[in-house]
Amino acid sequence: MELKIDGQICDLGMASVAVPGYDAARLADPEACREGRSLKIPIPATPRNDALVGFACDPHAAGGFNDALHTAELSAEGSALIGGTVRLLAASGEGYTLEIRDGGAGWAENAARRMFSRLGVAWDNVLTPTAIVESWTDDSPVKFFPIHRDEYRRQNSSSDLLPAERLLSVEDYHPFLHVATLVGQIFREADYEVKSRFFESAFFRSLYMSGAYSSRDTTAAAGRMGFSARRLAPATAAANELGRVSANPKAVANTVGNIVDTATPQSVDADGEAIDGLFNNGNCFSTDNGKIVFTPPTEISVGFEYRLKYTTAHRIVSRTRLKGFDTVYLGPGAEFRFELANRYRDLREAVAPNFTYRALVFDHLAGAQYRLTYTRNGVPGTVWTDFAARSAQVTTPASGTVADPVLLVRSGSQWVAYRGDWALYNGYVGETGQTMVEVRLRTAAESVSPASPKYFNLIYFAGAEPGMALTLHKECSLRPRFLSAPGFGSRIAFADVAQHRIRQSELLDALAHLFNLRFYTEEATRRVWIEPEGEFFGAGPETDWSGRTDFSQPVERRPVAPEIHEVRTWRYRDGDGAVARFDAGEEAPLGAWSFAADSYAAMQGEKVLRNPLFSPSLNAAGHYLNAPSALIPEVGDRDDAEEDGTNFTLRIVRYAGMHPLPGDERWGYPSGRSEYPLAAFHFAGDDAAEGFTLCFEDRDGQQGLHRFYDGQVRREASRERIILSLRLAPHEFEALLTPGTGAPDIRSVFRIDTGAGVVRAALHAVGDYDPAKASVRCTFNRLMED
Repeated sequence: MELKIDGQICDLGMASVAVPGYDAARLADPEACREGRSLKIPIPATPRNDALVGFACDPHAAGGFNDALHTAELSAEGSALIGGTVRLLAASGEGYTLEIRDGGAGWAENAARRMFSRLGVAWDNVLTPTAIVESWTDDSPVKFFPIHRDEYRRQNSSSDLLPAERLLSVEDYHPFLHVATLVGQIFREADYEVKSRFFESAFFRSLYMSGAYSSRDTTAAAGRMGFSARRLAPATAAANELGRVSANPKAVANTVGNIVDTATPQSVDADGEAIDGLFNNGNCFSTDNGKIVFTPPTEISVGFEYRLKYTTAHRIVSRTRLKGFDTVYLGPGAEFRFELANRYRDLREAVAPNFTYRALVFDHLAGAQYRLTYTRNGVPGTVWTDFAARSAQVTTPASGTVADPVLLVRSGSQWVAYRGDWALYNGYVGETGQTMVEVRLRTAAESVSPASPKYFNLIYFAGAEPGMALTLHKECSLRPRFLSAPGFGSRIAFADVAQHRIRQSELLDALAHLFNLRFYTEEATRRVWIEPEGEFFGAGPETDWSGRTDFSQPVERRPVAPEIHEVRTWRYRDGDGAVARFDAGEEAPLGAWSFAADSYAAMQGEKVLRNPLFSPSLNAAGHYLNAPSALIPEVGDRDDAEEDGTNFTLRIVRYAGMHPLPGDERWGYPSGRSEYPLAAFHFAGDDAAEGFTLCFEDRDGQQGLHRFYDGQVRREASRERIILSLRLAPHEFEALLTPGTGAPDIRSVFRIDTGAGVVRAALHAVGDYDPAKASVRCTFNRLMED
């Protein structure tokens, strides 16, 4: 054997040296990757060695050996067995004791020390509707997916023609972070190269984890200057010549007064009903010359959350859009533009007898003449009615069959097919009507102080036609947000959406748990091999070592079952809100999978292996009435009094891209498309896309993540470990710990001779290796297929 310190050859003693081996169990734990191999080795006191260790026994030596960084490498027959930093442990007239440390993986140490938010992902943007829509289809590492915050449904008035339109604002989209980008950045910042087919797969690259905005305890600020204000009564006003209605009590016309009226507890509204939830800590909400104002006792950065409910007059302008009050201005930099969706159903495909309809021509020009025909009792082209206005009410005969309405337009002396946009609605639908709107809006944080209070008299509603009426309902509310998440128009960087209070290593731990990952680091080349267990073992070349067994040493066979529990359950962290209610109904946690070992040798009881980071999610339809088929993740907990509605328990989803909506459904603000971004933890599949699941169990015909554990748990329940001695040359031992050279390595499948037959096995451990001895003790896991 040969030892070099700082490239200089040392004198070795006569005693043999055995270098540390290998333990596969450490590959499954990123935390264990921080620990390297170490070897204590004695060397004699010789002139050469004395000089190399800086004459450590001389009290008058200029400096100590350990005052500077030194490296060492121990080799045999030209093959490196261990190398790394070296330190001096002891010195005497007889010799020196050194310790060579083949250090733990630097990436693991880096990830364990650094906070998640310190990842240097290059991303920043301005939070606008355009940025949200663009994130769905670009290669951005941050995408904003729609979410539904768990809440009790509000009841609509029984007189409403349609349910209130719940407009989505920027607060209804949450940042989700591209997992592959995050993992890649962890290794890049530590200057390591990752070799992983799994990380490059389309499956892994479709994964996103929920981001988080900054959070801190705002109890003191809310207790000192928080308020919750509401209106006392509805108010109605007509749009001015610009199509606007203001919320300014000082305006002489076209105004609904203050946006809210009072924050005084126990206030009673105009209907004599007590208003719940009002408070005014420090009397910071008040009225100044008729205008409502927020005056904090000290300067503070604060945003404001508005919950608005109003009814707007509308005019149908297309099959997808209504004209009405679709813009809310809350102050400089906070103009929110929406689109009022036309939710009236076009009935051209479902014409029935004895029914009254309204034909509506959206692109009508004055003077145009129309003829509406249909197929009656099998005869096409039957004239239904002629009309010359933008719309006409028509009724089908009481008997017979009717179908296939066709609109014609007069062109000279002929009737030709109308090529513009038109629809056939229920007869009670008029060209104009009313739509109720609900929206929650949050403004960006701004500085407010006693000398510069916040007034709320610049608010107005716009987008309507002159004369259109707007009714602002008493349910409107206003409150300050002292820890305001970024609002409309805020500029944000990656750190602003990655405020999870976790270490970077915790993300790697969570992914290792989900996909049964194995991590192996080759420090010399700074490469890290990462694959699921079933793909890691078998990635190296299959090798026949059946002739290497040293039968002068005993062959042991040990079942693995005594090391495992009779039942093991893989699951996620507890969910909140909708997931908790689902679990209670199912009497089982969403996403959990259990494996029961048949062996009587297994340990009694159940072992639960819970993901350290992620909770499951449920997607549900019906939350967005313009697109009731859209499946939206449900987050938060409506019964959690501490929930601020901004962040929620961390979850992981797959992004399936833009998913088509059926029929006339449209994704409204901010895209207006007939598709929406589908991000889900579990998706059963439909005609447009295949299903998938991130559950450990199989669900709705989709194979769960247990597939990454199936091979391992079956082997552990029924197979054995084989311990025997193998004859290995130094270069073969070196190659075992150097994957990718083409030689057999720790990822290989080996054929070994047990003395009772040849079996296929994966390497589990290698004992301390002494090249001077005939063989080294090795432990193998026997595979299912011999």
